[in-house]
Amino acid sequence: MNYKIINKPVFEQAQVRSVSDVEFTEEQQKEGMKLAVSKVDPTLALYLIDSEGKKKFEVRWDDSSELFNGWYSAWDNFTWCLGIVEPPKEQ
Repeated sequence: MNYKIINKPVFEQAQVRSVSDVEFTEEQQKEGMKLAVSKVDPTLALYLIDSEGKKKFEVRWDDSSELFNGWYSAWDNFTWCLGIVEPPKEQ
C-alpha cells in the first residue's frame, strides 16, 4: 500500500455510504479533513471538505486540487496520482 489512511472511520464510511453526517472541527471546516496521504509524496492527499454546505472530496497534489462529488471518482483520481508519484516496479 503506497498511501496511509489518516482518518480510518470516515475513510471506510465514504466507501459504503454518505458522508453528509460527518462532523468537522473548526479547523477541518477551514482546511478539510485529510483522509489519506501518499507515503512517497506528502503533498498528495485525499480530503473531505465542506463546499457551500455539501460534503465533497478533494484531491490535492502540490499546488493543484480537484473537487469530486462522489467517492469513486475521487478515489480513482487519487490512485491515478499515486501511480504517477510511485510507478509500479517492473519485475
